[in-house]
Amino acid sequence: MKTNFFNYAVPMAVAVIGLTSAASTSTIGRSTTAPVMGYKQIENESVCQPIQQCSNSGNFDCLAPDNSQLYEYSNSTCLVPLKRDTEH
Repeated sequence: MKTNFFNYAVPMAVAVIGLTSAASTSTIGRSTTAPVMGYKQIENESVCQPIQQCSNSGNFDCLAPDNSQLYEYSNSTCLVPLKRDTEH
């Protein structure tokens, strides 16, 4: 009977310890995002030029030096406006 108990209890205990360790090191809920290259629309949303990195978090628009909005480049278009943490 002891053998059956240890055959089931030990692997379960190891699994529980592993899951709690993994959950404590999870990045869910952290607000760190990698910078995203900001692109300026040159002629239309399909012709874009890389300008500068944007944090893409925060409440302020990510702007080029000439105060034009910068966008994320994906699927050969620049349609998603980027944000930044600071106003300037």
